[in-house]
Amino acid sequence: MPIRRATPTKLRAERRLHSVARAASACLALSLASAAHATEPGAQTKAASSAQASKPSARGAATKAAAAELAPARPTLTLPFEKLTLENGLTLILHRDPSLPLVAVNIWYHVGPAYEPPGRSGFAHLFEHLMFEGSRHVGHEFDKLLESIGATNVNGTTNWDRTNYFETVPREYLELALWIESDRMGYLLDAVTQERLDVQRDVVKNERRQTFENAPYGKSALALLDTMFPAGHPYHGAVIGSMQDLSAATLDDVKDFFRQYYAPSNATLCLAGDFDPALVKAMVEKYFGTLTGRPPTRVVRHATPPLAQAARLVIDEPVELARVAYGWIAPPAYGPDDAPLDIATTILAGGRSTRLYRRLVVEDKLASDVDASSDPNQLATMLEVSATAASGKAPEDIEHALDSVIEGLKTNPPSPEELARAKRRTFLAIASDLEQLNGHNGESGRAGFLQRFNHYLGDPGYLPKLLAAIDAVTADDVSRVVRQYMTPQARVTVVTHPSAGATNGTAGKGAR
Repeated sequence: MPIRRATPTKLRAERRLHSVARAASACLALSLASAAHATEPGAQTKAASSAQASKPSARGAATKAAAAELAPARPTLTLPFEKLTLENGLTLILHRDPSLPLVAVNIWYHVGPAYEPPGRSGFAHLFEHLMFEGSRHVGHEFDKLLESIGATNVNGTTNWDRTNYFETVPREYLELALWIESDRMGYLLDAVTQERLDVQRDVVKNERRQTFENAPYGKSALALLDTMFPAGHPYHGAVIGSMQDLSAATLDDVKDFFRQYYAPSNATLCLAGDFDPALVKAMVEKYFGTLTGRPPTRVVRHATPPLAQAARLVIDEPVELARVAYGWIAPPAYGPDDAPLDIATTILAGGRSTRLYRRLVVEDKLASDVDASSDPNQLATMLEVSATAASGKAPEDIEHALDSVIEGLKTNPPSPEELARAKRRTFLAIASDLEQLNGHNGESGRAGFLQRFNHYLGDPGYLPKLLAAIDAVTADDVSRVVRQYMTPQARVTVVTHPSAGATNGTAGKGAR
């Protein structure tokens, strides 16, 4: 889950551009109408993972054919791009769309916990904050400059494998945005002082408290994560890092980390929108081409295997409602089972017509909500299933019902209707993301998709293969991956018990 820096203000051009953006997306919205009609209201959309599905069996092929008859023909989605590399190692990806007078600027630094050395947990996220503190030529006017030109969606996020920074600007101000980003890349350390480090370190510590220590179900979420990835694993301690490592970081430590990873040779710049490609290439060369391309520090990491044995934790928290959460480890992002796992979790809990929702919420009235997710990353895919108890319901009953539904999917493959609905939902989430130039987290929207495909696969043009992998998932594929990865023997179970004195004000979904 990305850790986000809050956008400082609601930029004033947002309202002015909203009506233009709405009109530009109307064509795509019309082509999606049939798929949207088949998706239940209020359902949570989720980003699709991708992979080439395994060859379907005869039964699976028949089920796939039946599902195809139920599903409306989907529009063909394309994402044209041009990719090139500067002499200093900076990768540049260009996607031109002149339908709006806007350009999305989206830069990824290929550093996150997957690359952090021991004792440096949370450094990538700390730099997410420090990058907004100023640089040599821009100074501390970053937000003011972007506000003054009507920039929108100005933010930065960190996930397990990368850190990104992004903004969407009117096309006539693209050069200013490129200057700002190049100054942060090349001259950030000139503005990083002990005082600035101490301020942002305290901000990050407080963010950790709000996310885990003091958030409803936050302790349980962290316990699940840290049990799946024990001490010594790069993902241990969450993206945000440990209090100990953050407290111990010196100014020299921070500067060394920046020099290792924040260089053109470890970054990818993606521009999506209305621009002249020849002019933009000249601008990028002007502002980024003169920066030194230091070879990045590469840490060799191997895929994380499934848990060798089951683990179970019971945690008391000041919440009103109990919760049961399961966690498993599956192979890393963009493996052959990515698409089946994503469809499987959608069938389990992707809306009100799904198996977990019907059984636990509607029929047995054991839970107030249910969730299932597949989060693919560089070292592992994190599979989670959870249910928050309805008032007065025991976690033991919830656990029994969860097990029953999951085991049922192993032996009772999804019906053609279930499979078609899950695929429509997944496709609609992708198509909705593609209506934007920059998504809210920097890895959705067109620029985000191009960056994500490039980061994990080296191929920004992976979109057709992603959609083909989703189309190819069969009912038997779904049951197979649930049998293979979602086993009780390789599972972490966290049961959250309400502690004495919990009040209504502490109930809720909390942090995940």
